[in-house]
Amino acid sequence: MAVMLLPRLFMPLAGPIKGDIVLSFPLTAEKLENIYIDARLYEYDPFLADASATLLDQVELEGINLSATADSLVDIYFSATRKTRMKYYVTARTYSKKGGTLYFYINGFQKIFELIDTENINIAMTSKLITKKPEGDPVKINLKKKNGKIHGIYRAVEIVWKGSKEANFVLQKSSNLHYWETVDTLSGNGNMTSVFLRVSGATQFWRIQPE
Repeated sequence: MAVMLLPRLFMPLAGPIKGDIVLSFPLTAEKLENIYIDARLYEYDPFLADASATLLDQVELEGINLSATADSLVDIYFSATRKTRMKYYVTARTYSKKGGTLYFYINGFQKIFELIDTENINIAMTSKLITKKPEGDPVKINLKKKNGKIHGIYRAVEIVWKGSKEANFVLQKSSNLHYWETVDTLSGNGNMTSVFLRVSGATQFWRIQPE
């Protein structure tokens, strides 16, 4: 019995998880401008092999220019709320544009938050393009630089709920579970309904209350 219970003593409790991911892009023979990056954080149950993973957080970057002389570093920030027993992994794909040709991807199954709630990791992206030797040290891409191109990080959450028909509710958010801000008013229709919202900042908690 002691042997079976021991692993659970080291299992992280439910709570906020935060990850700072640095994606390293090798220099390519082709100059890359205005590319699109789609990075995602997934949650899955290791005891349910047939169950699909759940998307927890997503970062989209558009209009990104990679270095033309060195490897490029792009910083991605993920945050979510951990659930007991669940495991986590990240994916990242880079395209010529949104819906365009795939340029880079993570080769393999990239786990994250293994027994820790805050993690900083570097991930080498695999290139589908011809690469070449860099002329200098890796260059960190400044996503906030204003040069007339589109630079932005977009994160979103989907709230799925079911409310009684014709009943009214308020959707609220909080960063500390003490102070709640109303962000939308919802009406029930008796069926499962989803609301897709863009979010910002670090950890956020959500709740639906009768109006």
